[in-house]
Amino acid sequence: MLSKPFNIVNSLFAHRLTRQVRELYTATLILDFAVAMVSIFEPVFLYVFFSKFFPLKGALEQVTLFYLGVYIIYLFIVPLGAKFAKRYGYENSIALASIFQIALYFFLFGMNRFYPAVILAMIIYAIAKAFYWPAYHSNFAKFSSQGEQGRELSNLYILEALVFIAGPLIGGLILQFYGFKVLFLVVSVLILVSNIPMLITKEQFDPHPFAYWAAFRRLFAKNTGKKFLAHMGYGEEWIILNMWPIFMFLVASDYLGLGLISAISIFLSTLVLLFVGRWTDKSDKNRVLRYGTILYFLSWVFKVLVRHPFGVATVDVYSRVAKNTIALPITADLYQEAQQGSVMNSIVFFEMSLVIGKIVAMLLCLILLQIFTPGWNAMFILGAVMSLFYLFFKAR
Repeated sequence: MLSKPFNIVNSLFAHRLTRQVRELYTATLILDFAVAMVSIFEPVFLYVFFSKFFPLKGALEQVTLFYLGVYIIYLFIVPLGAKFAKRYGYENSIALASIFQIALYFFLFGMNRFYPAVILAMIIYAIAKAFYWPAYHSNFAKFSSQGEQGRELSNLYILEALVFIAGPLIGGLILQFYGFKVLFLVVSVLILVSNIPMLITKEQFDPHPFAYWAAFRRLFAKNTGKKFLAHMGYGEEWIILNMWPIFMFLVASDYLGLGLISAISIFLSTLVLLFVGRWTDKSDKNRVLRYGTILYFLSWVFKVLVRHPFGVATVDVYSRVAKNTIALPITADLYQEAQQGSVMNSIVFFEMSLVIGKIVAMLLCLILLQIFTPGWNAMFILGAVMSLFYLFFKAR
């Protein structure tokens, strides 16, 4: 009698994790705990910083320009990050990214005393991304188990969700009582520690070349058009990761309130991920994605309507669940495609496509901020429209 429920629960988890994926799990969770303590506060930190020099709408414009600079630089150097990872190894590339990530927090904090550090922070931020994301995705794609990618990702997302529950709360408490200087210091130590699990064992790696300009040619190849448009949908992700936290901060009124809303939201949306991961592995990914896109589009519509902390928290929960219903099948299909072809070519195409989507979103946000004051609803509607681009995706 008990075997059937047990089998159902057991089927929600991945069972064929390779050593490399287990190491990546551990390193990612330590890194995510560090990032969780600061990431939701990062755009708020920039907003508060720019508010000293610009009025409300001007501060939002400056935050947008900051990230626009980061992503334009990242677009042109991500193939260089891929070239480094192919030459020296994925784990070494991830470790080097952590050094630049720590340097980023140093320059972010230094902006209060030396304004030109803004430019240096943009450059360092882009370099950190270029060393991290191609190597991270390639490592996961290369060593994930066929037929379990959805569950491996959902299980990782579940574990990440647990640290992202504690992270914003701890980060909010540190900010409330000690400020950004102490928060950046704690986060920097954890980022360094996150390298230990991967560097304990030597990476087995054969160096290979990676062509810089070929990465740009693949973006506009005839056979990648729909996939390029689908990845452009990630432009909405820039709005949700950077404009939405500022909006939540203004609603919550303080750092601790923002951390609390984020923690509750992640906690309530966590268990759904297990079922989405199994659904992704066992069902038609395109059907999962279609349902997810419709649900996610509606989450943007609801964002236009909420202005109270309870409403914001409720919509944030719903939005996270819906977004994972999109992200899991797309990422699982990406890893399957990468395993069957060139891992790094597939990953870099994905990264460059979504970066272009985010650049387009930022440019459109800058235009909207010239027309609307303060422009929240206009940006949320833009996010809704861009989310429909995910419908161009067709899983293999």
